[in-house]
Amino acid sequence: MAVFEQAIDILLYESFFRELSRTLFRVLVAFGIGLCLAVLLGLVMGLSKTGEQFLETFIIVGLTMPAVAVTIIMLMMLGMNNTAAVATIALVITPLMTENIWEGTKDIDRELVEMAQVFNNSRWPMFRSVIFPQLIPYILAAARFGLGAAWKIVVIAEFFGLGTGIGSRINEAFELFSLSGVLAWTLSFVVLMTVIEFTIIKTAERRLTQWRGESESPRLGKSLFQT
Repeated sequence: MAVFEQAIDILLYESFFRELSRTLFRVLVAFGIGLCLAVLLGLVMGLSKTGEQFLETFIIVGLTMPAVAVTIIMLMMLGMNNTAAVATIALVITPLMTENIWEGTKDIDRELVEMAQVFNNSRWPMFRSVIFPQLIPYILAAARFGLGAAWKIVVIAEFFGLGTGIGSRINEAFELFSLSGVLAWTLSFVVLMTVIEFTIIKTAERRLTQWRGESESPRLGKSLFQT
């Protein structure tokens, strides 16, 4: 009850939405950068053997780098600011999303591509009508993985070095040894993630994959809560 009461106080009386807006800004900017890079790198690796051989090592290294270590390094190099937070999130989530899109690109039905080539389709119509629809489930799954990781990393970055955002408020409660405060801020954050999962991601998934039919709609990887 103490946690729920404090969570209500946070929502009603404290500067929750100001801190939330700062955290959301960092996550969305970094997520947008990371997703664009992941789509580009995944396509290059999936369609080009040379690109795959050149980039594979960097992706593997990026996947194995501890997020906490990357956060500390970026904060030390770039300072305690939004640039460091955004760079940290983008560096960590890009390899995660790239791997998924890379595998999806390799699973593209080559027969459909060859059929489109027979009809003399140029590259852009082929990508738009043949390649991209097949990649949508993988891009959505990658977005889920990346967004789930981004939430965790931004809290770490804010906890360690930034004076604003949800993570910094969790840090303040921790320094006061207020378990109810830590849990209340965490609960508020989890509620936000739940709302985003079911209002934005689920809606986008239904609309972008409705051409497959309900019986064929894939389970697009793990949910935001399982990453």
